[in-house]
Amino acid sequence: MTSYLLQSFAKAQEFKIPVPKANVQRAWKYLHDEYVKVHKPAIAKKTPNVQALTSLSYLLSSYPDTSWTNNVFTATDKTRLLNLAFADWLKLPPMLKAQLALSMSRAGRHNEAKMIFASVMDSARTDKDNGTYWPQQARSWLWYNDRIDTHAFMLRAMMEITPQDERRHGLVQWLMLNKKLNHWKSTRATAESIYSLVHYMKKEGQLNQQERMTVKVGNSLQKDFIFKPTEYTGGKQQLVVKDKAITPDMATIKLENHSKSLMFASATWHFSTEKSPASAQGDFFGVTRKFFKRVQLNNKWTLQPLAEGATVKVGDQLEVQLVLRSKHNAEYVHLRAPRGAGFEPMETESGYRWQGGTGFYQEIRDSGMNYFFDSLRTGQYTFKYRLRATTSGQFRVAPAQVQSVYAPEFNAYSSGAKLSIQ
Repeated sequence: MTSYLLQSFAKAQEFKIPVPKANVQRAWKYLHDEYVKVHKPAIAKKTPNVQALTSLSYLLSSYPDTSWTNNVFTATDKTRLLNLAFADWLKLPPMLKAQLALSMSRAGRHNEAKMIFASVMDSARTDKDNGTYWPQQARSWLWYNDRIDTHAFMLRAMMEITPQDERRHGLVQWLMLNKKLNHWKSTRATAESIYSLVHYMKKEGQLNQQERMTVKVGNSLQKDFIFKPTEYTGGKQQLVVKDKAITPDMATIKLENHSKSLMFASATWHFSTEKSPASAQGDFFGVTRKFFKRVQLNNKWTLQPLAEGATVKVGDQLEVQLVLRSKHNAEYVHLRAPRGAGFEPMETESGYRWQGGTGFYQEIRDSGMNYFFDSLRTGQYTFKYRLRATTSGQFRVAPAQVQSVYAPEFNAYSSGAKLSIQ
């Protein structure tokens, strides 16, 4: 906790916020006493806690001069800490590797710093939809493996070590996208993200700048959205076209960002139609649905695929398979699978389930099946449920839909279906 507070004071200094120097000096004396009692004996026995020493070395590099520490850590101590951490840097988790790279850079060892940081960035992935990110770390409950903390710190380190790296924009994109689809579970993660983003915006010349986006709908409708740095313009920045004002050319929408900063925008059509979607549609989410007839052959149940417009008989059993895809980790997601009016569920009790590699709450309603996910990780999942044909007739089945509860612009739907019962 002392280390964390000292790091927070160092960040405050960067932005010219007054810091109680006497308190900082007492805290450094406490850390030095701990270093003498715990770490020095371990170093002498050749069993150093490299992770703790790496973090301590980074903390020392965060203060501008030795007056803040009363020089309790000498130049020899600092060099020893760096050398010990560097000797085992390959074993460090990504967060501590980045801390070591910053410590090296601030000590003038720029080649070693760039080598360490390059190794961290080599394990990152970059794609158009998500930006630049790292796979989930093992033992993510540890502070130095926290995904948001780590990601934000990588952005901070890049701004100091390789500020022209093109992936810096991808780091920001992933971080902001994660914020839209998830909630950050600690004040530490939120504070680290804001701190890193401020450094990024400062380097990019985005601070205290007016932002503007032009939206053009069709051939004739155009609007500028202006965001001033000193005013909050509200959450609903919308351009709404209603009823007869909608024309066929409005299927084309163009967005133009006149600012340096990242912007998010979405376009949504609200419509009613008698025609079911012929194909699945989606972006970050995707959902498809297939129907199968359960048939008993040689005392074994088998599945026969049902084509569009297929006919089954009263009493037949059907299995519905939903395939849900997510390109980004998301929280609080709702998947709804409507049921044809001539079918009844074979399962009647709602409750928590584990299926397809994820947990969810399954709710069975008269209108269909609902799945509620507290957390949905990147990947593809398959869900199955069974129906029984009960009423003869021709029935339309509305498309299955998936949507983020708190970011409804992220959604997808499957194709519709027609089934007959004799």
